[in-house]
Amino acid sequence: MKLINDYIQFELENLSNPEPKIAIVGDLNYDYIYISPPLESGKEVLISDFTRSLAGAAGYVASGLAKLGAKVHLLTQVGDDKDGKDLLKEISSAGVIIDGIRIANGRKSAFTLIFTDKTENRPRQVATYQGTLKDLSIDYFKYEELLNQSDLVYSCNYFILPRLREEIPYLFRYAKKINILTAYDANSGYGWEDRKMLETLKKRIYPHTDLIFLNESEAYHLTGIKDPIKSIKIISPNSNTVVIKLGEKGVLARHLSKIYEVNVFPIRDKVKDTVGAGDSFQAAFIYFFLRRLPIEICTILAEANAASTVQYYGGTKGQLNLDGVKNFIKRYKIYDEGNGKIMIK
Repeated sequence: MKLINDYIQFELENLSNPEPKIAIVGDLNYDYIYISPPLESGKEVLISDFTRSLAGAAGYVASGLAKLGAKVHLLTQVGDDKDGKDLLKEISSAGVIIDGIRIANGRKSAFTLIFTDKTENRPRQVATYQGTLKDLSIDYFKYEELLNQSDLVYSCNYFILPRLREEIPYLFRYAKKINILTAYDANSGYGWEDRKMLETLKKRIYPHTDLIFLNESEAYHLTGIKDPIKSIKIISPNSNTVVIKLGEKGVLARHLSKIYEVNVFPIRDKVKDTVGAGDSFQAAFIYFFLRRLPIEICTILAEANAASTVQYYGGTKGQLNLDGVKNFIKRYKIYDEGNGKIMIK
């Protein structure tokens, strides 16, 4: 077992590749997070606190990447309502380039209602209004010009963006044609148990995807195999990199033929909010992947960003910049146990 903190810090201090340029196609909305007892039919509950937080899986990833220093273009659609105007200001202030965001006149922006408790000890109750995202399409954008200037294109939310999911294969095929990388996170949704719903994902999107992000449940539904170490070996074998997030158990990452296992950062404070933690993970993983750090280091630093995020309400407040990542990992001892296993204490 070898302590590798100094090695990681050295890599972070000597990043040689230029800041990455990334195109993101996906959702942007607000999460309205209410601290309350569980909702029950026919019963009124009292809300003790609430927040409005910049959200959307694509919004979280875009914000996280921009905070780390990447040049990020977000392609999405908002309404001309107050939420839409506020979203443009807030995502722009996060450092994301907004010239690819389309404003749909006379339309309402998407939003998500989240009911939870302060401790996150029970499952969140979530309801999403799709609004302008329901018909989000790559036809709205001059994506060819943008992709020609990018290092990677990322998309997400297979179930919430029905029109876009059918178009992602064309977008990714174009990306592969011009030799830029592709990344995809299908995210949670109501269709993982429906094999027909997954056909486009498995047969038309994944064959053109370089980096695939999943959680443990999603990996099971894709393969029918409960053991994620076994399932990660067969998920999209032509993809260079597959990552399975295991929650409190850590992360599995398969790069080419090697598998890495990394446990989570044991945080001292209570988890405040897990919303956006997976997206913050993806933002950091993609950033350091494009800056050519080894896969196990990308995974460790992505875990750090996720661990920081869950200590704040909302999915963006805890996201780290580059100095923040360096300082965060200094609080821990990180060991290489051999055979791709990383232990964080």
